[in-house]
Amino acid sequence: MRWTAIGALLASLFALSGCDETQGTARKTTVSPREVYERRSDEKVLIVDVRTPAEYRHERIEQAVNKPLDSIEKWLPELPKDKTIYFVCRSGNRSGIAQRIAAQKGLANTYNMEGGMIAWHREGLPVVSSD
Repeated sequence: MRWTAIGALLASLFALSGCDETQGTARKTTVSPREVYERRSDEKVLIVDVRTPAEYRHERIEQAVNKPLDSIEKWLPELPKDKTIYFVCRSGNRSGIAQRIAAQKGLANTYNMEGGMIAWHREGLPVVSSD
């Protein structure tokens, strides 16, 4: 029983570490809001905001496109395979799910913006707001 609990704890820590185990090597899957900010205007970058349309309209990263997580199966095949894709949400949870699904479907250069828009605000980075 004790080993089961330890194994579950280790699995949880690995899942939260921001790394994927791919063929025995670890790959970084999270990036900071600052990194997304610095790369946001690069033509080889796509920022995908997976929040609801209402959340997106309220405030967003200027270069982000809205693709709600609840319809990911519909829009995921349309994402470009030749770009680096940063997924964004409010706190990093939904975007983490989107990143994992995209990676499982074969998109190689996908990242979750750690901490979501909450962390973006903490960094004092600019947003487009409807207010």
